[in-house]
Amino acid sequence: MSTQRKWLIGFASFFLLIFLILIALPFMIDFNKFRPQIQNAVEQKLNAKINFSSARLTIFSGLGVNLQNVTLDNTDELFFNTQLLKVKDVKVKLDFFPLLQGKVIGQIIVKNPEINIIKNGNKTNISNLIKRSSSNSSADMSAYALENETAKSSSNLGSLSKRLVINSISIYDASFNLQSSSGAYDREIAKVKNINAIISNIGLDRDTKIEVYSDIDINDQGLQVRGPIKLQVIANTEMNSNEWKNTMFKGLLSLDKLDINFRDAFVKGAQIPLNMSFSGMAKPQNLMIDDFKFVIHTLNGRATVALDNFQKMNSDIKIFLNSSDLSDLATVFPQHKKILLNASVDMITKVFGSLSQPNLLNVNVDLTAKLAESDLILALATESIKPFNGLLRVQSKTLKLDDIIKPFLEKSATSLPKKVVNEKENMPKTQSIGNLDSKEFSLSENMKRLLSDSDFSTEINIGNLTYNNNLFNNFSFMARTKNYLLSISKFNMSAFSGNFSSILKTDLGSNPINFSGNIAFNKVRIEELAQFIKSDLEKSPLDGITDINMVFNGAGTTKENLSKSLNAKGSFFFYNGYLNTKSLVALAGEQFNNFISSSSFGTLKIDPSTLKKLSLSDSDKTKKNLNNVKGDFEVKDGKLLIRNNIDGEDGLLALEADVGIDETLRGMAVFTASKKLKEKLFEQSKYAKYFLDERGNFVLNMTLGGTVLNPDVFLDTAVLQARFTKNGAKEISAKVKDELKNNPHIQKIQEDAKKFLEMNGINLNKLGF
Repeated sequence: MSTQRKWLIGFASFFLLIFLILIALPFMIDFNKFRPQIQNAVEQKLNAKINFSSARLTIFSGLGVNLQNVTLDNTDELFFNTQLLKVKDVKVKLDFFPLLQGKVIGQIIVKNPEINIIKNGNKTNISNLIKRSSSNSSADMSAYALENETAKSSSNLGSLSKRLVINSISIYDASFNLQSSSGAYDREIAKVKNINAIISNIGLDRDTKIEVYSDIDINDQGLQVRGPIKLQVIANTEMNSNEWKNTMFKGLLSLDKLDINFRDAFVKGAQIPLNMSFSGMAKPQNLMIDDFKFVIHTLNGRATVALDNFQKMNSDIKIFLNSSDLSDLATVFPQHKKILLNASVDMITKVFGSLSQPNLLNVNVDLTAKLAESDLILALATESIKPFNGLLRVQSKTLKLDDIIKPFLEKSATSLPKKVVNEKENMPKTQSIGNLDSKEFSLSENMKRLLSDSDFSTEINIGNLTYNNNLFNNFSFMARTKNYLLSISKFNMSAFSGNFSSILKTDLGSNPINFSGNIAFNKVRIEELAQFIKSDLEKSPLDGITDINMVFNGAGTTKENLSKSLNAKGSFFFYNGYLNTKSLVALAGEQFNNFISSSSFGTLKIDPSTLKKLSLSDSDKTKKNLNNVKGDFEVKDGKLLIRNNIDGEDGLLALEADVGIDETLRGMAVFTASKKLKEKLFEQSKYAKYFLDERGNFVLNMTLGGTVLNPDVFLDTAVLQARFTKNGAKEISAKVKDELKNNPHIQKIQEDAKKFLEMNGINLNKLGF
């Protein structure tokens, strides 16, 4: 055998051996044996337990290690047995030849990670993840030892960075779940899916590139968002010996390709720019973003951010937004097209102080906006956020809130058919447990902490304010929040064709909140006020100009609680006006007429045709004159008490009824006909007198129901039936006696019968004769 052939066979055998080793190596090395060591290392450093279904060496797809079905479960007491991380597949690929030199160079690929961030109060399972040293050991550690430990860590970091190089980290199809477990039950706050990220060229003194991108598809509650989003960051880290010196960075968050539609009020197509760019420098003790810009179509803004001392988070943040012509934004805000013509905005926001200590944080906002037929000057200055101390001032000559905010509000649902509405109204209402309704507004603990020791004032002055087709002139509002107490010392405006003023005091810290105050309406049109309170009102129950004054108190914010707690006393005076609801007397008259036409009174011999001529009311009028009408009213436990005697042309109506906040009408009424109406009834039918009571009055007793706008009257026909029968029988008996007196033959028979009975020992007096 020639030498050349021997060499060829030798090389072939060598490579065959290598190939066989590569095939056998994944089966020879079982990384699952290292599971206890990995788990122990994790548990020593973290409040978590790691697990995976398999770990194996890979060769042909690239030298490395493949972990499958990796899970990380929380083990601390607050989040025990909750899952922080679940990953379907993790691959670590390594370069072969650097391994021979003692260096680890490679890449990490993560597929389908699912991260669950769980919030309980002010803590999360991430903030509780790292185990902390015991208090004793921390207290015993000297400053010298801590300094040596820091230096040692920096030295290890520098040494490790030379031996360990991760070229890239790739994450595919990630999802984040944010949950809250601080309430009575766990609930999902937010969920983000389909997130992909690539971090490449990782290392020191080089441009590391970070790319995060995802496709969004949202269709919920009037918001539709569809398309890609992309975040790009380039960072360059510089070391000084073995210590981190700084990191220069620049980035871009692009939402340019998104299609967004929010209730047809904010509409952004894929061709309209929407992005944020930033650049700056991070150092061990501070962060500076000196070039932050955001663009939405033709509107540009910029900001600078400076954070110093990451423990105290001392901040100096400035945000600038200005444009002398917003008309091009009509493409994005199509329903605001008219008000954006020649519109302008100028806003400066400054934040200065410690973000970690809100009591040392100052915020100042200066906003000037000019829209078509609207203008606004706003100034906010806070001395601290916690406690909340500061002042808000708002000034405007003309402000049309309808045009500005209504396009963004949820459109009212289409009115249901009348039959369906009635069925819904008749459904039984869910009763609240105790005195507190489940929907009652109350301050959260965070809000209470914010308002504790607070002193915040508000001053608003607007010349002409338009909202919901109502014009409010000379609008003036002054309020102050001190601790949990809110006091409105001035609330005045010209509205409803008159004037309105009010003061209010409320304790926001109580649950439900309690309040007291007074309201005064001077020469207002009551129909305009009713329309403002209930915008879907088709017809006001009252028309006219009136004064209303009342003092009130109550607790709660929901209709259910107000219906139990609202109390008020006041007075009213109508200069002129009408009551537009159906007349209770007319409704009672209809029922009386139906009673007459349907009753037979068969026990009495009467002429039906003569009886049916009787009609209490054939009037269809619903308006009642209220000129110069005055009176007092009271609201007790959420019910308007009506205890009035209304004297009219037809008679006296005595009311003892209640009107609820939901406009329901309940109670009793007694109608006593006037002398004029009685004479009219007597003219109609000779049987009218059969319906008079013992005092000779024509009285109708009725039960009230329905609502104020659509009252129901239920006549007590049993009383009428009894009166008619009693009076009719009485008259017939009297006639019989008169006939007996006028007939001698019948009188003699009667006397003979009486003597016969007495002779046989029968006492006629005992028998009732």
